[in-house]
Amino acid sequence: MPAVALTDEVLRQTMKTVAECDSNTVAATQLGMNESTVRRHLRIAAQRGLSLDSSPKKVHAPPLTFPEFPSGQPTDDVLLDHMCRQFDRQHQAFMARKWFEVGVNMDGPIGIAWMGDPHVDSDGCNWPLLRHHASILEKTEGMFGANIGDTTDNWIGRLQRLYMHSGQSRETAVQLAEILISKLGIDWILLLRGNHDMWSKSKRDDPLTWMQRGGAPMEDWQAQFKLRFPNGRSARIWAAHDFPGHSLWNPLHGPQRSAKTRAEADLYVCGHKHNYALFSTQDADRGNVYWLARARGYKFIDMHAEVNGYASQSEGASIVSVFDPDATSPAGFIQCFADVEAGAEFLTFLRRKWNGGRMVAA
Repeated sequence: MPAVALTDEVLRQTMKTVAECDSNTVAATQLGMNESTVRRHLRIAAQRGLSLDSSPKKVHAPPLTFPEFPSGQPTDDVLLDHMCRQFDRQHQAFMARKWFEVGVNMDGPIGIAWMGDPHVDSDGCNWPLLRHHASILEKTEGMFGANIGDTTDNWIGRLQRLYMHSGQSRETAVQLAEILISKLGIDWILLLRGNHDMWSKSKRDDPLTWMQRGGAPMEDWQAQFKLRFPNGRSARIWAAHDFPGHSLWNPLHGPQRSAKTRAEADLYVCGHKHNYALFSTQDADRGNVYWLARARGYKFIDMHAEVNGYASQSEGASIVSVFDPDATSPAGFIQCFADVEAGAEFLTFLRRKWNGGRMVAA
């Protein structure tokens, strides 16, 4: 059979015959073609986009016509520009908190009392001791306070049932927190939000947010900052509600792990676990001298600990760090005390040696 030019008409004829016969084999017999030729015609017709009905299809109007509403969403370009600007703001705010600087505007030694978990509304909070320590901070020149977190119990979720065993309402808890933060005469240098504080839905729901407005920085869980003294010396401090890592044998395992693997700070200080410990050493490889500190906190009666058989310490509710910017050795730059009164007395002794910006004989 002579070759037939594959016009659209020829291809449509093949398609029509196949459709009528409902079989490539039967259609090939009627058209006098091989079955493979039929398949080739169908393939080429598909490539050309041919159909049996070459007439334009009648378009039926829909029964109803609806308006087209403009979208309330921004255009893609506007949205992407917004997300880029938002990331830039968030990243700038995030990076500004990495080793931010706190300027010390007074000459001579200073001290920081790292006040362990207060839990001020707990019936087990040792308020007599907390008030005593607050009075020491208020009357000791050069002494500042730092809240290591968990200011209130702030029970949420299933733990809210514990309020039935508490003698304080949530309103009383907020009042007690305000007394600690604003009314005991403590000059705060830092406020951390521990896990109990962060159980609030957001910082806006946390009363600590409005209590600290215009005051010391308040950070979630941790803060890395530098104390800059008038003589140019600085102390790098990494304060956290807690550091990752736990050991039955070493209560300072978490901060030690961070000291060895994460950063070179002069002081790593935390709380959270309701026990205290102190340690100082010189890293032989790096050469730096550093302190590790964990504050016990003020929750002296803890039914969770009693029920689970955990022993309870009676010392180290707060840790005092005394900084002497004129110390002649790295080891003398910082000294830490598990007794607030002893730390305050040491700071007072150092400041008595300071006279008009000069170190004089004791």
